Amino acid sequence: MTQLGSPATESGRDGGGHGQAVRGSRLARRRRVLLGVGIAAALLAIGGLIGATFVKSPQQLAADSAAPPPTVTTATVVSQVLTSSVQMRGVVYPSTQYDVYASAPSSSSSSSAGGSAAGGSSSTGSSAAGAVYISKLKVAAGDTISNGEQLAELDGEPLFALTGTVPAWRDLTPGESGPDVTELQKALASLGYYDNGDTAGYFGSATEYAVYLYYQHLGYTAPSSGGVPAADVVFLPSLPATVVAVNGTTGEQPGQPFLELAPRGSLALTGELPPAYAGQVKPGLKVTIYDEVTGLHATGTVTNLGAATTTVPTGTAVDIGSSPSSASSSASSSSSSTGSSSSSSSSSSGQTPFVPLTVRPSHALSSALNGENVLVTVQTGQTEGPVLTVPVAAIVTTASGTSYVTVLGAHGKQTEVPVTPGISENGYVQVTPVKSGALAAGDRVVVSG
Repeated sequence: MTQLGSPATESGRDGGGHGQAVRGSRLARRRRVLLGVGIAAALLAIGGLIGATFVKSPQQLAADSAAPPPTVTTATVVSQVLTSSVQMRGVVYPSTQYDVYASAPSSSSSSSAGGSAAGGSSSTGSSAAGAVYISKLKVAAGDTISNGEQLAELDGEPLFALTGTVPAWRDLTPGESGPDVTELQKALASLGYYDNGDTAGYFGSATEYAVYLYYQHLGYTAPSSGGVPAADVVFLPSLPATVVAVNGTTGEQPGQPFLELAPRGSLALTGELPPAYAGQVKPGLKVTIYDEVTGLHATGTVTNLGAATTTVPTGTAVDIGSSPSSASSSASSSSSSTGSSSSSSSSSSGQTPFVPLTVRPSHALSSALNGENVLVTVQTGQTEGPVLTVPVAAIVTTASGTSYVTVLGAHGKQTEVPVTPGISENGYVQVTPVKSGALAAGDRVVVSG
């Protein structure tokens, strides 16, 4: 039997599958179209956002380029005590300075001294006539020396300091008498070497023995004369003293002067007051002193105002020892100097005139301040108690001479308050409102500039 329906049946199945494939293809195309439309819409949205960001209207451009609104700088009204002052530079220097000149032993002492270091031989006489050389240095600039202390060794002989007001003008030997012998006895007695065995002022055996013990203490053989050569001793009216400068080094001839000494506590201070401020300063005003180099602070009182000058103030220089000759001065010109330069020679500042202001320190100035240029502040006035103060820049003075401050109130409201200025300090000025209560601590005032 022929199966006529079979081919027809197979053909029907094939036609149904084809229809489903066509429908699936259409759906895929629709999806792709929808996806493309979505992406295009997103891109357009992003482009619009970017365009809105960078493209501005004329009104917006004008607003962006306009100047910012003005701001107001203010400061707080402060209640405090103010002190007015005048500042100047000042020079610290010894009020009295002793310039020690080294000298060769006299002919009499050089032939009989023998005061060489123990165990050695004296070199006295080995130098050219009148010339001495530094064998040892025992002190340096800034040191403090006391009674009986050795300062140096010159040509093998000791140079030491003793307390006494009479300069060593002669060799002190047994049998001599006078006030210089008295001060030698007192100095040796204070050191424990003299027991007052001789008549005061007479160089007897007890004094000679004391000299022997003292030289032995220093490590030297006592002079064969039994006395003290003038070249060995420096009598100073006041000890301890400070070494201001040492002019010379070992192996060289000493400078002129060799040593510069200042009694301890003798440092003086003179301020260089500009003449324009002289009317504000008077004796009795308090002074503060500050040295930027050492960081030291001190206080004092104004004692005197001098006449305007250009000469730097100096103290009094006292020469000890023989005056330098022209030969020795030229020979020592090449010798080195340690410590500060001589502060006892007057010199001109070469600047504008100033009024020398003498200051009496409340306490002895530190030796570290010697030769320093310090800041001197004189307190010229002070309020009786806390007062209202504002920055100087907050005060406005009119052409008529009246002054006011501008108070910033609530919501930015500004009110001009007439005031009377007072003393000023550190950028602040005292203000008193013309109308009581118109200004109070804590108010905000406008600051110009």
